[in-house]
Amino acid sequence: MTTRHQPTTPATASALSAVMLAIAIAVVLAGCGPSKGPATTTGTSSTTPTPATVTVTTTVTASPTATRPVPTKPTRPTIDPSPTTPPPGKDAPAIPRSAQDYGIAFVTAWVKGDRTRATQLGSEAAVKDAFAVRPGVAPRFQHCEGAAGSSYCTWEGDEYTLQLRILNETASTGQPHAVAEVAFRH
Repeated sequence: MTTRHQPTTPATASALSAVMLAIAIAVVLAGCGPSKGPATTTGTSSTTPTPATVTVTTTVTASPTATRPVPTKPTRPTIDPSPTTPPPGKDAPAIPRSAQDYGIAFVTAWVKGDRTRATQLGSEAAVKDAFAVRPGVAPRFQHCEGAAGSSYCTWEGDEYTLQLRILNETASTGQPHAVAEVAFRH
């Protein structure tokens, strides 16, 4: 015997429930059949009633129904209340996210005489100190070392050593003005 299961719809589920209720009532009533008088017991024999056997075959067929998507309520965009730097303009270079890249971008702006870019990357005092000296030839990057929330990046020029103090947290989050100090040694 093969049993096929079809998807159940609310209408077929209701019909199936009604059939099952009718079967349950029939089974209960079969056990409450007519009484043949009081039961008497003689000796050691006893009578065991034979349980009623009920066989029910139910065939339910239902065609699948198409489900429609439930429309959802549009949600409003959320606005992050934390302060952020607006994205750079189309032609503006991105702000670096490491102390070394930040320092290289600042020194490159200084060598090119690009005060606007240097102002984006350094504090007012750092830009003022850097542009007070004009490089003859671009300095060579030496190294960066971190210490207590800042990185110190060093360049060697022909007649000077340039050292920048870069704020690590500001640089790593891509925020402007991470170059806090500029120092020249001659």
